[in-house]
Amino acid sequence: MPGAGSANVAFTTEPEFGAGPGTDPTWTQPGIDVNVTDLSVQQALERSRHPDSPLPQGSRPRDFEGGIGIEFTLTDANWHDLVFADGGTALPEKGVRAPSSAWYFATTLPDGTTEPRTPTGTIFTDAEVLYERASDIRVSLTGIYGFEPDDLTAPADGAIQQPSDEDAFSYHGVSFSVDGLNQPLMKSATISLTGLARFRRGQGRHPYDAVTSAIEPAFSTDAVFSERDQLAAAVDDVDDSDYEQIGKVPGELTFENGKGDTIEYALDDLQPTSYSWSDLVAADTDLTEPIDYHVTNITPTVTTA
Repeated sequence: MPGAGSANVAFTTEPEFGAGPGTDPTWTQPGIDVNVTDLSVQQALERSRHPDSPLPQGSRPRDFEGGIGIEFTLTDANWHDLVFADGGTALPEKGVRAPSSAWYFATTLPDGTTEPRTPTGTIFTDAEVLYERASDIRVSLTGIYGFEPDDLTAPADGAIQQPSDEDAFSYHGVSFSVDGLNQPLMKSATISLTGLARFRRGQGRHPYDAVTSAIEPAFSTDAVFSERDQLAAAVDDVDDSDYEQIGKVPGELTFENGKGDTIEYALDDLQPTSYSWSDLVAADTDLTEPIDYHVTNITPTVTTA
């Protein structure tokens, strides 16, 4: 079976939904240490039956929908164009066309032939940026696609832009801040965006177009308990009026790689929706405080050294 060194993964943005790569596309590998977690198609078949037979007579297709899932080590902000619908630099403040992309997946078989798959009209519904102590920063994208043509022109040999291992963002280049409080003993943190985009459908089996959906930004952390500030924000900072409110605070999560490039995510209006103590009674570990926050907006800023 094909293994290491026998596959290609690349994307390019589409000029219009489902239009494919367009003229003179730039094909980009999304990061390094790429893992394709889903590449599937659902034809939504419905069985046909006659009343005088227990056996089906065949099946008719309904809506076509492909599924796509990709994880990779963070090396740059090119993937922002697939997630941040306001030009790759911000989340939209009103309903707009969702960013769509074409993808090229290929495997080289032992006989030297290449078998490609080319999803187009691809939109991402969910995205996560994950920090784990002692690990590289990982990005996870989950999406759907509307078409899989068999005549898409593959990128030429050497045409896929690939990052280098020097571009990788790792755990030792990370800084955190919640309401001005830095957390030096952070074990893990996750930025998540759900409800980024959705298909709109008409009379055809394939989607008509794609638009932004009901976006839900969120942030979660798990750090060694070292002071009462986070506990106070989650438990004490509640308005005692008849209509109680949880306090809102700003935050940020910043990554820096060995080249000095930085990607900063500004987190607006953090509100803790759940707070807990973990390992309160454990002889060989520290007390930690997992926290889940609701966020109203997340804005990236990219600085190249």
